Amino acid sequence: MTTWGRMLAAVLLLGALSACSAVADAVAPPGLRRGVDVPSRPINARPTPLGVPALAPPGEGGYAFLTSHADGTPVTWDACRPVHYVVRPTGEPEGGRALLRWAFAELAKASGLQFVEDGATTEAPDGQRPAFLSERYGDRWAPVLVAWASPSESAMVSDSTLGRAGPIPFGLDSRDDQRYVSGLAVFNAPALAQQLRAGDDNKARAVLLHELGHLVGLGHVQDPYQVMYDTNAYPVAAYRAGDLRGLELLGSGRCYTDY
Repeated sequence: MTTWGRMLAAVLLLGALSACSAVADAVAPPGLRRGVDVPSRPINARPTPLGVPALAPPGEGGYAFLTSHADGTPVTWDACRPVHYVVRPTGEPEGGRALLRWAFAELAKASGLQFVEDGATTEAPDGQRPAFLSERYGDRWAPVLVAWASPSESAMVSDSTLGRAGPIPFGLDSRDDQRYVSGLAVFNAPALAQQLRAGDDNKARAVLLHELGHLVGLGHVQDPYQVMYDTNAYPVAAYRAGDLRGLELLGSGRCYTDY
């Protein structure tokens, strides 16, 4: 049985309770018709990983994964393909695109995963976004959607929620076959714009690093000195030792050639 699902986690303002949430698995399309329900062939598949994760500091712990295989190893993106993303620029704060590109570069350096910006889109954020949208993006897994939104437009952000993000997993016969193939990251545009105008760039950087950490499979931790702490009570604008250990593992996943 094929599993489709999406896991969206949030980073909150100081004083708010954690609201990390998983969106329920959706039913797989019957028959998995190539080119209709899933891509007709693998795209950009290489025989070896595209990058090498940064060597993380020695030690244990300090990280958590959104989901794992039956053997305890994390579900990851395909290390042998680039992760494509598109940006909906509506509401993007001044300086937002440069900040986003910086955060993806930091994530690439830590994980070894390669991120490719495919340009702009008009697609609106939706917590039930499918992994395959051929009518919009062609015969490939849908690129990750990055969107700026206001609480009045999208229930995925609120006055206390700065962002929400997560990957979309896909797999065939067992948990051992799960991998991430698409995803979604939504940022509270008015809140981040206010931070940037006020010169609180580190707070904005912390939000983007946190949400993109979710996008590649990191979960929340209880250590307030890691980026993946569940609120930005102590904004950390650089991945720390625990974050880096988790990202090294998430960037060391296997390669897939089936879809």
